[in-house]
Amino acid sequence: MKYYNYIKSSLLIAVFTFTGTLFTACEDDIEVGSNDGNIYDNIDGVYGYVKSVTGARELSPITFFGNNPGKAQVYFELSEMASEAVTVEFKIDPTALEKYNTANGTSYQIYPQSSVSFGNGGTASIAADEIKSGTVDVTISAGGSVGQTYALPITAEVKSGGISLSKNNQNYIFLVKPCAAIPDSDKGTGIKSILYIEVNDENILNAGEYTMKSSGKPFFDVVNIFAANINYNSETGRAYINCNENVSYILRNADSFIRPLQAKGIKVCLTILGNHDEAGVSNLSPEAAADFAREIKTYMDVYGLDGIDFDDEYSNYKTENPSPGLEVPSRAAAARLVYECRKIMPDKIVSFYDFGDYVPGGVVEGTPVGKLLDYAYYGLYGTWRDRHEDITGLDISKYCPLAINLNFAEGNGGYRMTYVEDIRTKGYGIEMFYNLKSIKYDYSELFNNVSNAIFDDGVNWTGVTYAKNSAVGTINKPSYTSYIGSWSTVSANSLYYYYAGPWWDWSGSMTTTLTFEEKVAGQSYNVYGWYGTADELPLMVNYNSETGRIEIPLPQTATDKNTKEEWLYMGRYQYPYSSAYWMNYSSQFIGYSGIINFSTIHLYAAPLPNYTMARTMSAVQIEDDILTEVKGETDKGIVWQPFTMSK
Repeated sequence: MKYYNYIKSSLLIAVFTFTGTLFTACEDDIEVGSNDGNIYDNIDGVYGYVKSVTGARELSPITFFGNNPGKAQVYFELSEMASEAVTVEFKIDPTALEKYNTANGTSYQIYPQSSVSFGNGGTASIAADEIKSGTVDVTISAGGSVGQTYALPITAEVKSGGISLSKNNQNYIFLVKPCAAIPDSDKGTGIKSILYIEVNDENILNAGEYTMKSSGKPFFDVVNIFAANINYNSETGRAYINCNENVSYILRNADSFIRPLQAKGIKVCLTILGNHDEAGVSNLSPEAAADFAREIKTYMDVYGLDGIDFDDEYSNYKTENPSPGLEVPSRAAAARLVYECRKIMPDKIVSFYDFGDYVPGGVVEGTPVGKLLDYAYYGLYGTWRDRHEDITGLDISKYCPLAINLNFAEGNGGYRMTYVEDIRTKGYGIEMFYNLKSIKYDYSELFNNVSNAIFDDGVNWTGVTYAKNSAVGTINKPSYTSYIGSWSTVSANSLYYYYAGPWWDWSGSMTTTLTFEEKVAGQSYNVYGWYGTADELPLMVNYNSETGRIEIPLPQTATDKNTKEEWLYMGRYQYPYSSAYWMNYSSQFIGYSGIINFSTIHLYAAPLPNYTMARTMSAVQIEDDILTEVKGETDKGIVWQPFTMSK
């Protein structure tokens, strides 16, 4: 996968105490008290206060579904380092909620106390010369009414140590939101549809707008948030999770972005990706792997995630003299991390992106690592390859040998329909997709083709799209008349076709003007200027009144208005990731294009054996299935999709 924008931004602000080691992840994001800096209301002495791992000042939500428990974590922090050891006990404080309701004009009911439990009996300790305690788990079991919002006030009682509680911060109030049980997304064939979304650019809520036509179940079973990073702290000698601002935003606003997907039956997982330093998912020592797995579990619990996914890319591994806590990278080290995650999170999804040299392999503590994984995906888009046997003990039903890149315009993705059919007929259990861009592209044709093959059902799309970081969806439906007129277009690249040979080459972008004229009112257009200077050949474009998008039916014939010569508009096709772009102009190919938000035109094709998506389009002459002429000069540039458009 490609993931270029690494912005070091902290997210998880908790203090963890594991195996006697105190450590902090993303510590620069800790929120200490109120924004006015007035938290230390007592003038003299050392004072302590209750904090939530989420970093929220107050009213952090705990949302859970059905009988699955909700999770939170609290810890205790001092105004300055303790001169002696301090022990506190967390407990529920109904009086604190009464005071909060009175002060804020609210009427929150307290969540049933019998359904709340504290890890370690609610006890937390701060060592002398330290400032923070370890975290204490708060587990909320089903007990309230679905749809009602409750409050859970937690305070700390000092059991030992010469400190007092801060009057303004002696408790923390959570909001508890019980929800109905998560619906089952199983579509009856045993196959899962799994999606990675690049959250630097896209909104994960878009994944929830695709449903099965017959059952209404979600088309996507799992959404992987791509991606948080693994980094190495040379001062502490440990690997830690680093989230950029985009991942951080989603996790902090889990109720707005993660919970709506889960409520539809979609599992939401977090991908961990290397980040250009020495740490990676395949070089942690056994102790470091256990430590990192515990940090992952905290993310799962605090943000209500359904699992973890590993992508072993972009780490700068050392094969000699690795730093403390790290090893020479190996498949065994990758397997150890999988083992530690499964050991500490038996109920969570653990998956692996099968791309690099160090896919998990071998037996860990007597168990083949493949038995510990839920899913693995071969990651060279558009290419079929089965490496499930490389992951020791992995069943074929947990493997995806074909990944489909949905970012048609910018990547060498695509798929072959015969491969999609093989997913089912050969017993594989996963179809994986990457990089949904619902705002730009209409995937109806693709998703229906794939879904009918693997699920015996089509896919409905609501047409609702969510802009990045927006929890409110909109339907953009351009009118028929809004397309009419001239558009200035710039292509991402241009393809030049040369005689004889044939042979082709790439060049820079092409600038041209497209003019939309009415053909059949409300239904179609004649579009001129596809070749820049060759404006005599109209391309017919249809208007879809349901979606407001335009569609280009291919192949189609067009008549030169000057010479009356008939030409054939065709899509050009390619093998994925090929050094040569093999073209085919057979009349059995069809393709469509859509404009959304007047931003791009993108041409794609219905799949056929041995070919992937169309990348370009041209008007041609064909005799006996042999290409004899391309419209325009012999070296005429053919625009490479997409166009960017503006009036």
